[in-house]
Amino acid sequence: MKVQVKFLASLYDITKVLKTELNVPDGITVKDLIVIIDKSVSPNFSKVILDDNSKLKDQYVILVNGRSVDFLNGLSTKLSNGDEVVFLPPAGGG
Repeated sequence: MKVQVKFLASLYDITKVLKTELNVPDGITVKDLIVIIDKSVSPNFSKVILDDNSKLKDQYVILVNGRSVDFLNGLSTKLSNGDEVVFLPPAGGG
């Protein structure tokens, strides 16, 4: 199956990719996708967005089809063919 993946702001600087389509196995999770990104897009991507316990660092946001994984099943959210996954870095403000 295929999923669309976007890396915004500073994550684009790390991956050097704004948008890509990845061929992935059926039934993978967001966490599985992060491993695939490490192997095929940007080595050590997982070290940037995951903590030492393999949980998403608080300041990062992952959207699946426009919905935060925080409101789905977290990193265990299953992906389907054609899904769009967006990785967002910490947002500054003030």
